[in-house]
Amino acid sequence: MIKTALYDQHERLGARIVDFGGFLLPVQYTSVLEEHRHCRTAASVFDCSHMGQYLIQGESAAEALATVCTQDAVKLRPGRCKYGFLLNDDGGVIDDTILMRLADDEFLLVVNAGGRDSDYEWIESRLPSQLPVELTHLSQQGYAKIDVQGPQSLEVLSPLCETDPSALKYFAIHRNKIAGHDCFLSRTGYTGELGYEIMGPSDAVSAIFDAVLENSITQPAGLGARDSLRLEMGYPLYGHELSREIGPIHAGLEFFLDTSRDFIGVEALRNLEATPPSQSIVFFKSATRRRAQEGNGVLCDGNPVGTVTSGAFSPSLEVSIGAALVDAKCAEVGTKLQIDTGRAKFDVEVADRPLYQDGTARKKI
Repeated sequence: MIKTALYDQHERLGARIVDFGGFLLPVQYTSVLEEHRHCRTAASVFDCSHMGQYLIQGESAAEALATVCTQDAVKLRPGRCKYGFLLNDDGGVIDDTILMRLADDEFLLVVNAGGRDSDYEWIESRLPSQLPVELTHLSQQGYAKIDVQGPQSLEVLSPLCETDPSALKYFAIHRNKIAGHDCFLSRTGYTGELGYEIMGPSDAVSAIFDAVLENSITQPAGLGARDSLRLEMGYPLYGHELSREIGPIHAGLEFFLDTSRDFIGVEALRNLEATPPSQSIVFFKSATRRRAQEGNGVLCDGNPVGTVTSGAFSPSLEVSIGAALVDAKCAEVGTKLQIDTGRAKFDVEVADRPLYQDGTARKKI
């Protein structure tokens, strides 16, 4: 198992540390409920150093990346970020990613922990040889990542930044110096709140983590709160709502696809557009606090129609919420379903996304 650069800080802060995909990470410090609510109302800092970071450079970088990513790197403007996917030939998701354009000839790609090394190898083997680029695995060179999330995150970061972070719009990135350390600073916000991601060498990110926590507004938060926050927003988690079997069209993420251009997996997507898949990912909420678990059965009119992919108690809504892969005929918002835990059944309703409506991620500054 791999310790992140912040492991010693987590231990000093009294975190409960778990094995998450081969990485030792904090699942919580105090309680998931408290950490979740603090992020929704103030500012929290998360260790996301398990995620992979690749630097892609060269005159042909945009053209090369556009062939392997669903994001159109050619059209992506410098300073902007875009969510998308790495797909196999069958349209299955190898990983979901955020592509960030640093300059005309320079990109940063952030991937999930599970594919941190395999994604790199996959991209390296599929970049067109006639479009030479330099691909660097920053994570293997000691890069780390933390996320400062919450409606007061700008208030926390502003005094520490050399360049005013309020200049960053939603899904933007720039180079900055934070607490005296050079790093990349982006604004995306996986929690649904105004949020910033800080990426750089491990010693720099470790020092910034400590500097952020010196502000009384900020509290550390673990994987538990991160999961309940993203679930309230209806965001997918790779390995749950996205996989090689559950593609972006199954997951209702067509908005992020441009099938008019060519990239790996596009033919399969075009076929699915012509003949929609028989199953879809839905997000649901219940009138109860009873929690659904991954793998629980889903019923409609008493008949099995799918399986729960994620489940949690929503601290913001104070009810049970979750996601499931169900028959497409049961995917319409408002459809009444039942969760079968094996011991009991309880009613849920297919909900529109986001389930939590008051997030500040897109706040204009």
